Amino acid sequence: TSDLAEARDLAVQKSNELRKYFLAMEQSGNTIVITDAKGNIEYANPKFTEVSGYSLPEALGKNPRILNSGEHPREFYKYMWDTIKSGKLWRGEFHNKRKDGALYWEDTSIAPVYDSTGRMINFIAVKEDITFRKSLEEAERDQHRLAEALRDTAMALNSTLKLDEILDRILD
Repeated sequence: TSDLAEARDLAVQKSNELRKYFLAMEQSGNTIVITDAKGNIEYANPKFTEVSGYSLPEALGKNPRILNSGEHPREFYKYMWDTIKSGKLWRGEFHNKRKDGALYWEDTSIAPVYDSTGRMINFIAVKEDITFRKSLEEAERDQHRLAEALRDTAMALNSTLKLDEILDRILD
């Protein structure tokens, strides 16, 4: 009976541990997607639905290419698949498309998952929506280009006193 009680206690402990891990994934601030070894979605947390617009029932069994915006070349995906299928971690950024067609950016890590025999059985992707950061970076680049144009115009204005030359340079 002591062995049976120990086994039951261990089972309860493992069950509580699994519940904790599941809740952590469900409540994560990042998107978490688990696919089978062929790349078909087996699990996606609520953040996936929030970011992509696809419900879990809509996504289950589908390949994550449902998010493909068409903006990455085939070589990008080939390299990603070659990396994860070889057992390595892949990190990169996806420019994806929501269900409603809106584009968004994700910083992504994808890793293989192995069973107890060492066989690769799944892939897990942890993704962060970086759309806002990317828009700030683009705004910063735009501001930089504008500052350069203003500097060039100021230099042109300072280099001559002839009104026709000044107007031509401003128009350029």
